[in-house]
Amino acid sequence: MRLDSLKHLARVAESLVEAERIVVFGSASLLATFPELGDDHNGPLSNTFDADFVLEPWSEESGQLLHETLGEEEAFHIRYGYYADIIRPIAFEQFPEGWENRLVPVPGVERAFCLEPHDMAAAKCQAGRPKDIDLLALLFAKKLLDPTLVKERLTGVAMREAMIVTSHRALAEAVARAAQG
Repeated sequence: MRLDSLKHLARVAESLVEAERIVVFGSASLLATFPELGDDHNGPLSNTFDADFVLEPWSEESGQLLHETLGEEEAFHIRYGYYADIIRPIAFEQFPEGWENRLVPVPGVERAFCLEPHDMAAAKCQAGRPKDIDLLALLFAKKLLDPTLVKERLTGVAMREAMIVTSHRALAEAVARAAQG
């Protein structure tokens, strides 16, 4: 996904619902800070075709409308090749304490904001999927993320003991991969 695509999705979402804020998280949220990551063929996000959106305040009606309009396999996705995953606010539980104060505005979109990259990385560590670890390793290798700050942000997330172990293991693996080049 490119920054222009994210902006397009967010503008359409803004035009359809009266949310005070659209929070973008997941990999696409990196585009507000590092738009070069979506560059065609070279950027690690060039093969990302979705953006995760949470509406504030949440309403089932607005969420359903956006899903039916901007969701996967809907007309917008079929026409433009990218789509929005509309997520409920429970996703905020994966975000580090203070994340709201660090949101990064989507350039040119009044009510859309992305997670700050270290907050996004903390959420990716919790997911711990191979693709998340690969992305984090690349970001660490390019010096776009500070592993110490990601670890600090992880301590600001309320997690069960097993998730603490899993997320710190994912972080350590990403750091090790980045060091290997």
